[in-house]
Amino acid sequence: MEPQVVKQGVFEGKPGFPREYGPERTDYQPGVPFWPHEVYRDLVIIFILTAIIFFLAAAYTPIVGPSANPAIQPYSVPDWYLLFSWGLLKIADIFPTGKIPDGIGGTITVDAAFWGDILTAVPVIPLFILPFIDRGRETRPAKAPVRTAGGMYGLALIFFSSLYAANDRIIASWPFFVDDTLKWAILIPPILVGLATYIGIRRLGFRDMYWWLVVTMGAAFTLTVVSVLWSFGLGPWGADGIDPVTRLLGGWSSPLAFFLLLILVYMGVLFFATVALREKKAKEVVAVATVIGFFGAAAAMKYFASVNYAGSYYALQQITFNANFLVALPVFGLIAFYLGTRTPYSTYEYLLNECYQCGKCHTVCPVTKVEDDALGGLNLVYNTFKKQHDGVPLWTCLACDACSAVCPLDIKYSDYILEERSKVSAQRTAADGGRYLH
Repeated sequence: MEPQVVKQGVFEGKPGFPREYGPERTDYQPGVPFWPHEVYRDLVIIFILTAIIFFLAAAYTPIVGPSANPAIQPYSVPDWYLLFSWGLLKIADIFPTGKIPDGIGGTITVDAAFWGDILTAVPVIPLFILPFIDRGRETRPAKAPVRTAGGMYGLALIFFSSLYAANDRIIASWPFFVDDTLKWAILIPPILVGLATYIGIRRLGFRDMYWWLVVTMGAAFTLTVVSVLWSFGLGPWGADGIDPVTRLLGGWSSPLAFFLLLILVYMGVLFFATVALREKKAKEVVAVATVIGFFGAAAAMKYFASVNYAGSYYALQQITFNANFLVALPVFGLIAFYLGTRTPYSTYEYLLNECYQCGKCHTVCPVTKVEDDALGGLNLVYNTFKKQHDGVPLWTCLACDACSAVCPLDIKYSDYILEERSKVSAQRTAADGGRYLH
């Protein structure tokens, strides 16, 4: 838009065109009003969803089965949103029982029901107290790694608790699972999920990750070694009185030995790549090891199943007995390595992604008085960040930092502009053979 057109006030009074500038602005901010636009849109969506529900109810009538047989106890489960509570109630029998004084002359019976109530409150109570303990202005998960990791831990806890609610069905369908494996799944995998989430968010926030990954991968590799030794030599196989060497040479034990060795080597590669290699080379080595390990395990499983089905089944049973370490740790190691070495966004793009279009930078920016954004579009800062412009705002910015001064999130927009300009200049220099150096 021509500056002269703005000076003449051609667009004054038009919807979305700011008539006042600066922090003391009293006219409305550019945007779409809630009424009637948002209200009409929400009503249309509600009517469409309701129509879909009516259509499905009319087209697919549920089948009514035979009458219930009072002599047969049916397999009943609670509603899906209560499965986690039922699963936690099932593991409550592992806790001690007894009676404790209540302080008013009576006693409290500590039994499975008591522990079930306590465990059910663990993932629910934080949802109620979070608004009171988290009083900061930051709401983005990427800027609150501890809170986000705790939230992911809670989701994983609810998922695996719900899974354990159907433990009898799982064991009936896959007999090589044992109940202890499913119980430990409520404890170990959620911790691994929370830790992997924290590692990924730290990396996203451009924090140093080397020692974080070294310690994490070292601990995972150590636990894998202990689990392998336990599964093969110190665990249930050691109860039959046969020494590990004789057991290893037996044909029925070769599938287990192969899979344990494969898991151990893979975790060793992850640990070595993290400690001794640069990120780019480490990613290549881990990618090759992951592909080889996956297809090697699939081929070995097919081979052992064809020549020694009983041994393969027993090997699978032994691995799943300790699955929370032998299976979960390699998966955790791969995810944590990827999240800890992934290339995050540009530093300023990471910060600018916090913009929620409050419009304060738009009101104080002197360039908006002579730019197309003054017609009511998104502000100059947001347009430049989203690349929704023709390249002009990138060079018309005065780098006066007036926008940074009023930004409620302390975003330094001028730093981002200077970085983007340097990138463009470097690209032109490389493309034109140094012509722009003079």
